[in-house]
Parts: sequence; C-alpha cells; structure tokens
Amino acid sequence: MQPLPPSPSRTQNMTREQMIDRARALAPRFAERAAAAEEARQIPPESVKEMLDAGLTRILLPQRIGGYGLGFDTWFDVTRELSKTDASHGWCAGLFIHHAHLIAQYPAEAQMAVWAENVDVPISASFAPSVKATPVDGGYRISGAGSSFASGVDHCSWVMLGGMAQDGPTPEWKFFLVPPGKYKVSDTWFTAGMRATGSKTIVTDNVFVPHGRVLRLTDLRDGTGPGAIHSGIIFRTPFFYYAPISFVTPMLGAVQGAYEVFREWTKTRKTQDGKSVAEKPAVQVRMTRAAADIDAAELLLRRAVNVTDAPEAYSPQLLARSVRDFTRASELCVEAIDTLIALSGTAGFASSHPIQRAWRDIHFMSMHISLNVETNFTHYGRMELGLGRDASRPYF
Repeated sequence: MQPLPPSPSRTQNMTREQMIDRARALAPRFAERAAAAEEARQIPPESVKEMLDAGLTRILLPQRIGGYGLGFDTWFDVTRELSKTDASHGWCAGLFIHHAHLIAQYPAEAQMAVWAENVDVPISASFAPSVKATPVDGGYRISGAGSSFASGVDHCSWVMLGGMAQDGPTPEWKFFLVPPGKYKVSDTWFTAGMRATGSKTIVTDNVFVPHGRVLRLTDLRDGTGPGAIHSGIIFRTPFFYYAPISFVTPMLGAVQGAYEVFREWTKTRKTQDGKSVAEKPAVQVRMTRAAADIDAAELLLRRAVNVTDAPEAYSPQLLARSVRDFTRASELCVEAIDTLIALSGTAGFASSHPIQRAWRDIHFMSMHISLNVETNFTHYGRMELGLGRDASRPYF
C-alpha cells in the first residue's frame, strides 16, 4: 500500500482536488479495516486519527478560523470516495465534516468552547428531539434516558442533542451542545448493517446547557443561525437543502464500490459447466440497468448539491425538488445493489465478500428518516399541488 501524503499543516489551505485525492489515499486503508471494524462495532481509532490528520473536519469551515473554506460539493465527493470501500467509514467521516459545519452555526460562545485548541474535533450528534429541556437561569437543564443513534460517539468529545425546550405553551425543537464528561454512552448498537458506525445512544441527566450553546431548529431551517456571521453561502443555506447529503452519499459511494467489485469479479467468473458468466446477455442487461440507475442517482445528487451554490434560486419549490431527489437517489441505490447481489449468487453472500456488506449497509442507510419516502415525496406532492408545507413537519 502506498504511504499517505503528508498531513496538511494547520495553516495550509487545501483545494477541492487535494481533499478528494486525500480521500482516495485513505480509502484502501479503511477497506483493510472494514471487517474488523464491523466486528468491533466501531471504526478503529487509527481511522479517526487519519481522518483528522487529513483535515476532514476543516472542509466546510471558514479559512479565518483554520478551515479550508470549501463547499458542499467537496464534502459530497470526499464522503463518496471513502464510502466506496466501506460505508461505515464514509458515513462517520461525512458526519464529522457535517457536524463541524453545524458547530460553525452556533453562537460564538459555543464555537470558542469546542475549538479552544484547534478545529480538528470530531463531533457526534443525535438530532431527534429525545431530550427534555427545562428553562433555568442562563440556559436549560436537559435530561434524556437515551438519544436516538449517535454515530461515532466513542471517538468524540462534544455532542449535539436534539430536544424540545419547554419555553412556553408550545415546545420548541432545539439542539443542545454538551461538553465531554456531562453525558454517558449506552451501548445499544447491535444491528445487521452499518455496524462499524458505533451509533450508540447518549444519556443525559439534568445537564446544564447555557444559552450560548443552543441552536434553534428554525434558525437552521431558515439559514439564519448565529453562524451566518461567517462569510460564505453555506452558513446561510437552509438546513434541509444539505442535511440529507450526510445519509444518502454513503449509499451512493457504497453501491459504486460494489459495482466496481462486481464488474471486475464477473470478468473472471465461470458457470458450473465452465462457461463465462460475463458472456451471458441476461447478466449484461441487468448489470447495465444497475449501472444506469447508479449514474442517475449520482446525477440527481450532484444537482441537489449544486443548488446550495445558487442562493438566489432558493425557493420552497426547489427545496421540495431536492428532498425528492435525495430520496429517489436512495431508492435507485437500493434497486441497484439488489440487482448486484442477485447476480452474485451464493458466492456474494460469503462473509468475506464486500458486496454482501454493501447490500446490508445500503438497505440500512435507506431507512434514515431524512430519506423517508412518505415524508419527502408527499412534501414535493403538496408543493406541486399548491397545498403548501405540512405544519407538522417543521424542518421543511
């Protein structure tokens, strides 16, 4: 295996192309650790160190605070490249990038606390409103018997937790930033897919969170959070234009990687009577359809990612199209991996075969709430039919 390129210095600016090259250099290492990571139910510490050394958490941060000032398209391609060899590694890496960007949208007090020493800090999060927040002098007291899944939490210090703040007669969904030592991790992560993400649950008990470490969902939704002080449109982009990138991009990378494995493997496969599997028209046709679906998924996602660079075009209709496309791309990835596993026969289900892991992981990822078919497709349908946003879904 080739040695990694030297880690960027803490003052060095990196280009989009350089970050993608670093992801491609990391991917073979993550592939070698994938089976052991799945068995351990978490990505290994050396993988996290390499992610931080590569500067992944700096991708979406402003240059003036030590970031690289890059865009969502770099986040998308870095996550996609890493996910080709292991979806769990790519998933956690993409979330580390995403969560750093969210910290930059909190009040300055929160940013200074997290990045007191440097910005190479992996952050875990659980955004579902699972904690109860009671207002007290200067902030809130939060408690929750267990968050929904928090990927990579074993490697993180600070965490973000969603909860309903009881400020008045109507609770408000907010995100609370909790420091190390103020929460516990409960090991609940026993799953059939995405096992290496270590997505355990976070427990809090009467933890004080000052106002300066709280971010409202409505501010994220509208792109009006305190982090809008940073230059760059990505700090004023409405949340759901980009949030699902975290969850659908590893699906795309995983199915692209599985397709590449299947293609090269099938060139050498033989039937029981010694004939070439590659010569079978039925294999060629089904493989081609899967390839077209994978390309269509990537085209849909790239269009959605590129929308974030055109703020003058932001509109409720465009948001509805993007969330529709995130979900449809997810469906295409599922359909493609189902074709590839079916064409692989019993050999594809060997525990050592990467296609079966991609198959399990892709189906698992497709269940993420941000890609929910009923939620996202009905939102698009409502907008198309002039019905407007469903008030029970505050994130749109």
